[in-house]
Amino acid sequence: MTDRILPPLSNDQKTIVRKEILRFNHRLEDTGLFTDEALARLLDEHPRDEVTICTMRPNPPADQPWIAGEARTLSGAELVEAARRGALWVSPRSAMTMNPRYKVVFDRLMKEFSRETGLPHLTADAAVLISSPNMGIFFHVDPAETMLWHVRGHKTIHVYPPRQEIVTEAALESILMKENLSDLPWNPAFEDHGLPVMLEPGQAAFWPQHSPHRVVNGDDLNVSISVEFSSPQSMLTNSVFYTHGRLRRAAGWAPKSRGPLQALAPAYLLAAKALKTWAPPANNVERAHLRRFDVDLSAPGCIRWREGMAPDWAAAERPARPARRTARRKTETLKAA
Repeated sequence: MTDRILPPLSNDQKTIVRKEILRFNHRLEDTGLFTDEALARLLDEHPRDEVTICTMRPNPPADQPWIAGEARTLSGAELVEAARRGALWVSPRSAMTMNPRYKVVFDRLMKEFSRETGLPHLTADAAVLISSPNMGIFFHVDPAETMLWHVRGHKTIHVYPPRQEIVTEAALESILMKENLSDLPWNPAFEDHGLPVMLEPGQAAFWPQHSPHRVVNGDDLNVSISVEFSSPQSMLTNSVFYTHGRLRRAAGWAPKSRGPLQALAPAYLLAAKALKTWAPPANNVERAHLRRFDVDLSAPGCIRWREGMAPDWAAAERPARPARRTARRKTETLKAA
């Protein structure tokens, strides 16, 4: 098959790139890389310590943190089944660049995206997301340019404008300096500014850099790829925030990071590179999360809590869903570009 993964964008779509939320269609499902069987194979091939496994309360509030777990003894097929029946997020990190079969498709995807949008990318990475019905992701912001290509199930992304009252300059500085992960403080008043973007299979969304967002799944298994990429513009923007963060901590002062700083941006890029190389921050946040459960197909929600580590809400968890047979989809594999 020689058809494109990303069909041509309309002129109206091209005019809103980076200004508004861009929604578009794709044909990733036709690659055959996202069936149950293909995902099971991917999980078997991917280093297990590079697979994020986590849970949270079904239909979580926007400030509900996720909890990390493990599944070292389960096969890829068992993990996919646990995601279908339980309350899990299973994500082989960087799978789209680490696995040769997926990398061919990802390289083609990014080439077509750059051609259609006019956005060059310097680096790009993507994780495969396999998540249970009614799971979610809490309110957070990613420093890189971010988009989500949805393949299976139904998902709603709530996207919020990157304004100071929603995501402060100090918060972005802290994330870029690795003092904090990507989570942000939540206020219910933010809902007045959020835009829900409902995605069905074969749809994708790309939002302006530094736009906070959260995710809620529908009542079915969800499969997506989450893409982060850097461009010359995003690197310059982040360099301003990073340099101002260092100034704020060293001297107690920094100018505003949002505003007309384009003429000075190249100098900020050089300054940020020098600071990261010669004077890295002393207090990087620890990214390893305590593993509090093991995936168990016989346990409620397919989660077996380790002794003394269950959250208060775990007692009200729903039981694991019964196994369900699914028809194997006959799909063609896209030829490498």
